[in-house]
Amino acid sequence: MLAAILVGFGTAMAMWSETLRTNVYIDTGEVKVEWSEWYCSDTGPDPQAPGYNNDEGKDVASCNVEPEIIEDGNVIKLNVTIDNAYPGYTTSITMVVDNIGTVPVKLLSYNLIDVNESALQVRLIAPDDTQIEPDGSSTYILEITVLQTAPENASYSFELQMDFAQWNEVPSAGL
Repeated sequence: MLAAILVGFGTAMAMWSETLRTNVYIDTGEVKVEWSEWYCSDTGPDPQAPGYNNDEGKDVASCNVEPEIIEDGNVIKLNVTIDNAYPGYTTSITMVVDNIGTVPVKLLSYNLIDVNESALQVRLIAPDDTQIEPDGSSTYILEITVLQTAPENASYSFELQMDFAQWNEVPSAGL
């Protein structure tokens, strides 16, 4: 009787089974930006800040923008040189950022490093939405004005550092 119960129980416990498996491969994206275009607004008579004028059309100061650091064929740092500037001289440097990565990016932060605020007024104008899709671009403008307090025969240098991050790590409140 016990043997019959064990055979019956064994048959009841028997089942057919099959196992499914999945191989998972994940390739991560890349955050990568570069400067693709740049130019200075001073291409003729010197631009003037409000309250100053250049009615005579003098072309005294000059502005030059060129690549300074290139990594893997991509321009990642620009050098701006302004020569023979004077109080009231103002210029805008237009810079286009390309997203050459595979993930949308946004401007996370920027820093103006070592600006002499007693001699220069510097302002970065960013687009309202700083998100750049892959293969997309966005334009930033750096405005520089030489103030009345700038002494003659002086040299000034500063750096603009812009940090971009994947779009979902940047707070939506903006900069």
